[in-house]
Amino acid sequence: MHKFAELNSARAAQLFADYCTAQGLDVSAVVQRQDCAELYASTKQLAQVEHEFSLFMQQPSHPRYQAAAWQLSQPTNDNARVLPQFNPLALWHQAPVTLAVLVLCLLVYAWQQVDWRGSSGLLQLSDPVQLWRWFTPMLLHFSLTHLVFNVAWWWYLGRQLEQRQGAVILLNITLSVALISNAMQYFMVGPQFGGLSGVVYGLFGYFWLTGRLNPAQGLQLSSGMAGFMLLWLVLGFMDVLWISMANWAHLGGLVAGLGWAWLLRRQHGPKTPQAY
Repeated sequence: MHKFAELNSARAAQLFADYCTAQGLDVSAVVQRQDCAELYASTKQLAQVEHEFSLFMQQPSHPRYQAAAWQLSQPTNDNARVLPQFNPLALWHQAPVTLAVLVLCLLVYAWQQVDWRGSSGLLQLSDPVQLWRWFTPMLLHFSLTHLVFNVAWWWYLGRQLEQRQGAVILLNITLSVALISNAMQYFMVGPQFGGLSGVVYGLFGYFWLTGRLNPAQGLQLSSGMAGFMLLWLVLGFMDVLWISMANWAHLGGLVAGLGWAWLLRRQHGPKTPQAY
């Protein structure tokens, strides 16, 4: 995404962004304050957006802008609602890393149900000399609840990051966070652990700090959600929960995610998001 304008009215910026959305143009408004807002557009559509913006600046009160905002605010007619189609090829094109990790987790879980000893024996960090084992524990899950919780958060956070900053950044963050979180759990407790939650905590940390250091990236995490994850982390270390958790992997992942957010704090704004 490319920043093309800054307005002294958040309302005007949002009005123009809504109009562009209604016209099929990818424009987003990032509100800093009520008297300061930035406008971002897809690089491919920049010329067309800038033309529309010049028209908007000439007649910001034109009815067509209000009409577009009103159209977007209307609820969808239930009788006419069309459910989105599941298109695996489109999902792969839009978020290949996110989808690949999700599918791997599902396949490994199915393997665990058939051959628990074989899958754990190959993927747990039981032999540090075999380098792949520093990463593969993130694919192991020990219950259906464990699996669903982790892959749901992975899909929600990983897909956003990949669509806005690209597959390479998500892959680098995922592998480095997995390595750090797995190593921390291994050295503090031992090899008997698994799960994607260390990486999920890394993404939580990345989203939380990035949203404060560089809101133009479009990655936001509410304070309530961040507070819940921190509370869950603290309760895990207090050992008052009914489940056994890889607490050091969670902590290591969180610290690694915060570190990535700091390193990429000057990263440019989001790439063109794909809706499906």
